[in-house]
Amino acid sequence: MSAGFTFLGSLFETPATREAYEPLLSAGVAASVLCVSGYVASQALKRATNPIVPDSTLSSRGLFDLAAEFLIQLGDDMMGKQNRKYLPFVGTVFLYILTMNLLGLVPGYAGPTANLAANVGIAAVVFVLYNAWGIKEVGPVAYFKHLLGPNMMIAPLFLLIELVSHCFRPASLSLRLFGNMTGDHAAISVFTDLTKVGVPVPFYLLGTFVCFMQAYVFTLLTM
Repeated sequence: MSAGFTFLGSLFETPATREAYEPLLSAGVAASVLCVSGYVASQALKRATNPIVPDSTLSSRGLFDLAAEFLIQLGDDMMGKQNRKYLPFVGTVFLYILTMNLLGLVPGYAGPTANLAANVGIAAVVFVLYNAWGIKEVGPVAYFKHLLGPNMMIAPLFLLIELVSHCFRPASLSLRLFGNMTGDHAAISVFTDLTKVGVPVPFYLLGTFVCFMQAYVFTLLTM
């Protein structure tokens, strides 16, 4: 959808300015939507007579309850319960990417995750934090030793492989999200342009599934 007219793109005078700043503005809109909905859900939780009991209606609180339950279960399976201290960050990554993906389905809105630079920014934050937390957890010496492998005879080879692997992870996360979301939005745009009624609906449902799956995969690899 970002190839054609977009509401945010119309705010910029030149295509160059639009290309440079529209993804940033789109990401800001997604963050604002997430913050507002999170605030509404937190206020609903405070007003509840029994916060442990899930909300019986479809509401922002109910959606955040589902997301929290899903992320806690996923985090326990991938990282172990002892690493729940990292869930606030990982959960934020999941909800932020999911929100950006879903907003990309709105006609006239350019989804930020269909822009490579926006994805690189998120992946870079993940890259810096997981290395910093790893060093903080075990110390710089032990963290470096784990890159050398189990045998000092082949430690140089292991070190090279590990360094390449670590440095490629941000690119892998960024390109995977960029490619899938660009293809998803392009397919929906094509079928929406062909006919305005009926036919686009299955593709929007498929697009919603793709939005969730790409946020899930990014979060899974982050964990």
